[in-house]
Amino acid sequence: MLTEATYDLDAVSGLKVRLREEASARRSRAWTQAGESAAATVAEAGLRLIENLEGEHVVAGYHPFRYELDILPLLSTLEARGYPIALPRSRPDRRLSFHVWTSGAPLERRKLGMLEPPENADELQPTVLFVPLLAFDARGNRLGYGAGFYDVALSAMRAERRVLAVGVAFDEQEFPAIPTEPLDQPLDMVLTPTRLLTCGAS
Repeated sequence: MLTEATYDLDAVSGLKVRLREEASARRSRAWTQAGESAAATVAEAGLRLIENLEGEHVVAGYHPFRYELDILPLLSTLEARGYPIALPRSRPDRRLSFHVWTSGAPLERRKLGMLEPPENADELQPTVLFVPLLAFDARGNRLGYGAGFYDVALSAMRAERRVLAVGVAFDEQEFPAIPTEPLDQPLDMVLTPTRLLTCGAS
């Protein structure tokens, strides 16, 4: 069992591979047991989170892939309340751009079968970012698929403006500690079907 947040960098890669395998199995079991009800619960909690924030916000989410917790109900509700909504589009240089999404808008099936907005959709600059993940810990460390798209995106966005990064996951995806590398970007919060965890990340 992992018990430290940071490891010898030579060992991190192997640790992450093993952790991804376990986290993926946990997530698929959780989705099978409570995927639909979890989406509804997270939609309610996510709406409260956004509406309690000060100022105006552009919200970016994701189209669920594999067994990711579905936040489309949340995004649809926010859209109906007048919030601009964006979904990510991946680029060859490991960057993400965020483009306007509306309920029922056509999406393109791209790398690994992920659904993304077309390139000609208007680009937005999110101030709140709901982030998919495989695993997380209470410090806000996140484990993704390994390509680093969200780490690169968050690093660039945080250099320009304040961005609230909220991981979305089943409770079963929490681990005592996630191994970290220098380029990894922490989450500010994690939203699960049972709680909103404030991680203290900046």
